[in-house]
Amino acid sequence: MRISLSLVVWTLALGIAALDTDHGAGVRRDSDAGHVAKIRIQESEHTLDIHSPTDNRQASFEKALKVLQQYQSSLKSHNMPGRYESQLKTYRDISSFFPKVAREYVQGAARVFSSVFGLTDRTAARYASHRRNSQPKGVKQAIQTVRKLAERGHEESLFALAEIEMYGKYGSALELDLAFEHYQQLADISGNATAQYMLGLFYAVGLGSTEQQNGMSLLYTTLSAIQGYIPAEATLAFKYLSGIGVPVSCNKALSYYQSVARKAIQHYNSGPVMGRHMPDYRARLSDDNGGAYGVRTGPYSLHKVVNRKSFDELLLYHQQNALKGDIKASMTLVDLFYHGHRFAPRNFALALKYLRQVNTHLFTQQGELRKGLVQSEVNAAAQAAGMYGIMCLRGEGQPVDTAAALKWLKIGAKMGHGISYNALGVMYQAGIEVPPNRDRAIELFKLAAERRHQGGQVNFALAIIDAMPEIAHENLRKAAEKGHILAHYHLAELYSGVAELFSGVNGAEMQCRMAVASYKFVAEYGDWLHSPIPSAATAYQQGRLDAAALSYMQAAEMGYGVGQLNAAQLLETAARRNAKSSAEAAGQIGNGNVDTKSNVEDGQATAVASLWSLFKTREAHVRQTLAYWTRAANQDMPDARVKQGDHYFYGQGVEQSSEKAAAAYTIAAEVDANGLAMWNLGWMYEHGIGVQRDFFLAKRWYDKSIEVNDGGKLANYASLARLCVKYMWAWLSGDDVGESPLFFAPRPVTQEEEDRAQAEAGADGREGQVRNINHYEGDNYVPDDWEHGAGALDTEDMDADEEPAEEDESLSGNLFFIALFLAAGWMFLPFR
Repeated sequence: MRISLSLVVWTLALGIAALDTDHGAGVRRDSDAGHVAKIRIQESEHTLDIHSPTDNRQASFEKALKVLQQYQSSLKSHNMPGRYESQLKTYRDISSFFPKVAREYVQGAARVFSSVFGLTDRTAARYASHRRNSQPKGVKQAIQTVRKLAERGHEESLFALAEIEMYGKYGSALELDLAFEHYQQLADISGNATAQYMLGLFYAVGLGSTEQQNGMSLLYTTLSAIQGYIPAEATLAFKYLSGIGVPVSCNKALSYYQSVARKAIQHYNSGPVMGRHMPDYRARLSDDNGGAYGVRTGPYSLHKVVNRKSFDELLLYHQQNALKGDIKASMTLVDLFYHGHRFAPRNFALALKYLRQVNTHLFTQQGELRKGLVQSEVNAAAQAAGMYGIMCLRGEGQPVDTAAALKWLKIGAKMGHGISYNALGVMYQAGIEVPPNRDRAIELFKLAAERRHQGGQVNFALAIIDAMPEIAHENLRKAAEKGHILAHYHLAELYSGVAELFSGVNGAEMQCRMAVASYKFVAEYGDWLHSPIPSAATAYQQGRLDAAALSYMQAAEMGYGVGQLNAAQLLETAARRNAKSSAEAAGQIGNGNVDTKSNVEDGQATAVASLWSLFKTREAHVRQTLAYWTRAANQDMPDARVKQGDHYFYGQGVEQSSEKAAAAYTIAAEVDANGLAMWNLGWMYEHGIGVQRDFFLAKRWYDKSIEVNDGGKLANYASLARLCVKYMWAWLSGDDVGESPLFFAPRPVTQEEEDRAQAEAGADGREGQVRNINHYEGDNYVPDDWEHGAGALDTEDMDADEEPAEEDESLSGNLFFIALFLAAGWMFLPFR
């Protein structure tokens, strides 16, 4: 009866919230709208003639496109980390607070009201309406011009219109079904490779109203890849590597990844001397939001990240110290601005400014070290000389100056700096400012390699690969372990050559997989030409979560682990979002209660709600979320395996299977040391769900979860209390709880007692071995190889006077533990 009453109360509450949401709903206006309204574009620019001949149509298109680009460049990028952070945290379903028998009814009632009153559809529609109405009039006219030109068969206009509808460009709303139609028209008219690739994406994911069809996806993606379109090649490579819609084929994956990697390396070498800088940092959204669960669940679940406020404070601190002549602070700023940071784009001019300050402080005008420097300043001088020489050689922050580069690199090399050795070797190898000298170049590369400089290791390996292949391979392997892109590429070339040479022979498959792994690294980390991740990150920072999700899904289909992780998290945000809070936020705008705070809150709610428009049904949305969690887990992304287990446990997007959930949690617990997975396993062993009931394994996993996850100690201690009560009840009821005690374990044997027992056993002519009983290993425990024949203690060799008193002490401690938590433990019994 109490359960029925609770269901009635919650059902009424959900119904009232749904009805209130629709009352007075109107078009919203977020904090960016004021900025958009200030952009002035001359209306005369939009008097375009679309009924003219083809040449004039092209001119009309270019004129409209210029207006759109002008508008886009006028928009300031509002990079405000934190504005949408709360939307990406994972919130537990309210039904988890109900007993197990009531949860299904509560979840069903929530789905019914969401479906009947169209909460997500209406909120997403209001979001689309807002984005259209926030555009300046001139921009609307330019888009209308492009639309009319597309209707008259102008191919460039057709493509531009499809891109606008696909990604919501220039303040437009996403219109996926229209984008699909226009990509289809363009593919049919001209066989456009990008259009074919996008059609393949629609069919692969099931975007909009498009049904998921692996065959059609493979067809269009292959047609695009045949034309050399890099994203299509990367997508096919990952499909064949993972067996997504196709049979697993290492050779086909190798072929496509090889093509992508070779284009990437060609672009890398087309830059300045020693290659281009690597693409920007790929942020994991979970790192900015406390993890996929909003909290740290284990030692590997979060990268250490700094927020914008802390970064600005650190930057100001180092800048002030640099002004005071602090060498360490100056070199920190040099490194920051030379390599760039997500909060500080690469700036060679600033890096050069601080570098010159360091050189002035540490060197005389003749390039000699000043006297009286301490060792840390000498080390900084070597680094500064090498970096300044490289910037002169590459023309970074200043025109190319090979003479100055040679001077400063020689200074750095004289001081034993690895970077200077490598760069100087490149100059001797290529004959830059010095006569070509291969032997001298090899000597310098070797010195750089000995100082563990990755570039030096690669160049040394390539110089000696014919004469000393084993040493060359070892140097390439060491550089690859540190993430050097050229090392991975050349290793992949070696492995692929061996795999092709010995095709069909044992071991060729292994060589193929090693080649694919290295080519995949090059394709994903040398993605200057084809990465969708930068546009996804920009859209996310601007609050356009739907556009961000689309770009991350593209990256996910191309095999990026970070793309799969971010896409899954964004999609799950919408799947788990409380519809009531979204509706209430939108309702405030409709009632006219508009202020800055409510604008931001409404922007969050509607941006998340817009993610629902990416798929036709809720089932398709949740199914694709699970697919990305699974793929991310297979690439060792943090928390992804636990999320996969959650989907199996609750039957979200897949048939419910507690056994598969337990398997996923076990992998996460044993491989990733994930504390939440350990707690889940403890709970499952405690209740016998998905696994055979085992109090000892339950306690073991709870104990391990405490060890690796400080944030979950309270939950684990409460679970141990509940486990203690259940164990006692089962023991009193005569159930089989195992032979050894769980909470009434004997006192652990000390090292002193163990040594004494071994000595006494040795005196009796026996091989004394005492088993360490500090940790109970369960009924099916098999000793490790190093525990040779450990046996039980011989009680006759123990001191009979001391042992009983200590056993009593252990017994009283366990009784106190039970009594302490007995009152609280009963609250956990009725649930789950």
